[in-house]
Amino acid sequence: MKQIERYIFIRMALLTFWSLSAVTLLVMTTQVLVRVNVLTTTGQAFGAFLLLAATLIPSVLTIVAPFALLIGVSQVLSSMNSDSELVVVEAAGVPPATVFKPVLMLSATVSLAVLLISHFVEPWSNNKLHDVLAQAQSDLFSVAVRSGTFMKLVEGLHVQINEKLADGQMGGIFLSDNRTEGNETIYYARSGVVRKSEETGSNILFLVDGELQQRDLTSDRISIVTFTSYALDMAAFIPAGSAPAMRPNERPTQYLLHPDPDDYFMNGPKNAITQELVKRFSTWMYPLAFGLIAFSFLGKARSNRHEQFQNGALVAAIALGSRGLGFYSTEASGINQTMEILSYVVPAVLILVFGLLALTGRTLTIPKAWAQLNYRVMDFCAAQIARLQGRGRAGEGHST
Repeated sequence: MKQIERYIFIRMALLTFWSLSAVTLLVMTTQVLVRVNVLTTTGQAFGAFLLLAATLIPSVLTIVAPFALLIGVSQVLSSMNSDSELVVVEAAGVPPATVFKPVLMLSATVSLAVLLISHFVEPWSNNKLHDVLAQAQSDLFSVAVRSGTFMKLVEGLHVQINEKLADGQMGGIFLSDNRTEGNETIYYARSGVVRKSEETGSNILFLVDGELQQRDLTSDRISIVTFTSYALDMAAFIPAGSAPAMRPNERPTQYLLHPDPDDYFMNGPKNAITQELVKRFSTWMYPLAFGLIAFSFLGKARSNRHEQFQNGALVAAIALGSRGLGFYSTEASGINQTMEILSYVVPAVLILVFGLLALTGRTLTIPKAWAQLNYRVMDFCAAQIARLQGRGRAGEGHST
């Protein structure tokens, strides 16, 4: 790599890194605050907060990495144009590939990192996140015993305990579970106790003398089962001894490619497994696409600084529009095959079109008609601001 290429690459890499760190910290903070009520209610230690934040980092990185790269590449190219560095590079007879090579290398590196995180790191972190929240939900029972009020463990799962009895037992247990779409399950028991399982080490809620009511919301059928004893694994609130259903974002890619035919997430109203596969195999393309877009509009010296600013705005608009369409198509891919195909087509077309432009040495700019219209709008706004400021000064002079 030549010295000028190393110079450009290092500048872009540093700005991308700091942009990624700042945006990741901001997004991660909002995600932690969404879940912090469970930890604070149960009195979890500060280490639990750090663990919760750490498990959220991989999923946040895959989302913000393309935008951090876009900021890094666009800002460095714009700065080089403003400081006339691109003019000097072109005047020295340096081919456009000299500027394009660092952009391509950085974009490919970020894309590869996103690919590895999506397939290996993020599933593990999502599984760990589930364990952290499950432990906090288990501890919520002690809070529910003290308060005697309804306590929401997670969305769709509520518990109420009337009183605390001798030997750590609880009286009047009511548990409502609406987490499964189209199904409602209610547990009621006269008493119960929490014991740790010697085999699994998890907390088991033993219900004594109660009823289990299951209601199918689609057909409005209700089935009632009376029991003398019933055991629930508090880590996932499923019958003790049953295997908890892992969500697709916690599964390795190998399983998602060959799932169990009876997997609930595959046979549900929305194929969440297909949705997760589309997400993992399409997200990695956006950093490469964004880098090529930024170079195609900003990789050549511009004498008009307004034009450079407008090109930057157009780059941001194309990136935001394509990524927004990608989010929508990925979300709908589990129920619509057309959207599944579109999830791959959008970033692939961006890479193909802007990659060909970059390889052939061609750059794009905002159309002249748009530029002239923008100039008129900016001149009109400047004139209106100046007129308002003139009226303000005249009013002050009259008052004095």
